[in-house]
Amino acid sequence: MPDIFDEVEEDLRAERARSFGRRYAGLAAAAVVLIVLGTTAYVWWSQHQEEATQAIADRFIAAAQKADKADRPMGGLDRDQAKQAEDVFADIAAHGPAGYKVLAQLRLAALQWKLGQTKQAITTWQDVSDNSAAPKLLRDFATLTSAQNQVDTADPVLLHQTVAALTDAGNPWAAVAEEVITLIDLRQGKAREAGEVMRRLSTDPMAPQGIRQMVDALITTLPPEAAAPAKTAPTPPQKNSPAPKTPATHG
Repeated sequence: MPDIFDEVEEDLRAERARSFGRRYAGLAAAAVVLIVLGTTAYVWWSQHQEEATQAIADRFIAAAQKADKADRPMGGLDRDQAKQAEDVFADIAAHGPAGYKVLAQLRLAALQWKLGQTKQAITTWQDVSDNSAAPKLLRDFATLTSAQNQVDTADPVLLHQTVAALTDAGNPWAAVAEEVITLIDLRQGKAREAGEVMRRLSTDPMAPQGIRQMVDALITTLPPEAAAPAKTAPTPPQKNSPAPKTPATHG
């Protein structure tokens, strides 16, 4: 027969187990609920982020299409559509994620310039240029676009220094930067310097075809002395050194 004390001990253990279960069952259930809720919340947040990003992408594309339609080549700028697109780009630039923020700033600056908001446009381009978190490609693009639009108004010396920093051979915008420099040189009356850069761009296989065609057309507008390659001075003939005298021999 089983020992009575063993039975009593088993009953006590069973009672303690039931008591423990009653006491902590709520906590265990709550923990399970929290895990389920946490997983559900994470999945919802991920989907929400994707949906939010997709919503911003849709708004950006719609605003870009509206801006493109507003810029009518033959009919001038549709200011109403341009303003609607401007408002969307401004909102994305202020509240959108980093990638769309920079793209929206670039489109916003272009619209601001077309709408005559020149100071705001220059400020927006400068914000992108100064944004160390933005890709260098886009920062340089903002610098160049701002410079192109200010060729006739900004300080030519400062403008030249800014753009010259982008003419390194490894920079994908180097040809565009050199094109801007030719315009700055022409503004300053430096036709010969501009002609030298144009001739180099005209024969540069790495320069975009559009730029090569444009500089070819610009070269024809230069004065003849600037359009033609600079003549190199002929190398003066070197005087022959006198042959050393052979010492006389006495027989």
